[in-house]
Amino acid sequence: MRWAGREHGRAARGRFLTGPALAVLPGLAAGLAAVPAAADPDLAMLPRGAVLAAICGRPADREAGTCRMRDGRTAEFWTAAMFSTETGSWFTGFVTMPAPGEDAAAPDRRSVAAATYALKDMRWRLEGVQVLSGRIGTGNRNGGAPEVDERLGAVFRPLSRGRLLMGLRLTVYGTAGSQGFSFLLLQFRDAPARWALAGEVAAGADETAGCAENPCRLGSSTGRLEILPEDPRDPAAWPPVRVTLSGTVLGADGTLRPAKDRDARVHRFDPAAGAYR
Repeated sequence: MRWAGREHGRAARGRFLTGPALAVLPGLAAGLAAVPAAADPDLAMLPRGAVLAAICGRPADREAGTCRMRDGRTAEFWTAAMFSTETGSWFTGFVTMPAPGEDAAAPDRRSVAAATYALKDMRWRLEGVQVLSGRIGTGNRNGGAPEVDERLGAVFRPLSRGRLLMGLRLTVYGTAGSQGFSFLLLQFRDAPARWALAGEVAAGADETAGCAENPCRLGSSTGRLEILPEDPRDPAAWPPVRVTLSGTVLGADGTLRPAKDRDARVHRFDPAAGAYR
């Protein structure tokens, strides 16, 4: 398993896993300027079946990694994260399902639900289950959830007032083998334990699979997310984030060139829209 939060403005570390790879892990990592709850070196993340059962309120199909919501929608296990804030250590499992009104067989948008647990007396205690407001796009033509990049991991930054900002690296597959990369931003508050979708920021693309000429004139770039420090003048605000690119991009004149510092973008949270812009 891999460390998460490696690109977070030197802030924090966490654990991050997708799919069925939920297993026994080393102890919890420290949060920003905080003393996390003591962690057994063999503390285990909860199995996906437990997460699904908590969210659906009924036993899960453990082999398929799904459960049936009360409204009849099929929820699929998506990803999980273990992290620390200044108030303690936490585990959250996420599932996705077709958004209301979408074609269940091939939706264009999906809803996200979460089960969040706090570490108390060296055991995970369920703190809350929620369906997050808003929707996310799908990751392919079949309507599945976007692929979470476990290899590179999520980006975490614990914040003041028991909050945390997390960026999930997503991959979406397009036509002719193209791939689009982005970070889905999620905001966490610990009292009560709640998550909020906070928008998606672009983080490069790989169009080279569609090359019909040599040398290829299509770009291939990936983005690095940095969650910047909080503004001490406004501790209740969510911090800005910066995405820098590496690889190759198309310039304004259509010429392929290396990505440069000027291609970096800073995104700020817009409270009115509830998303980073």
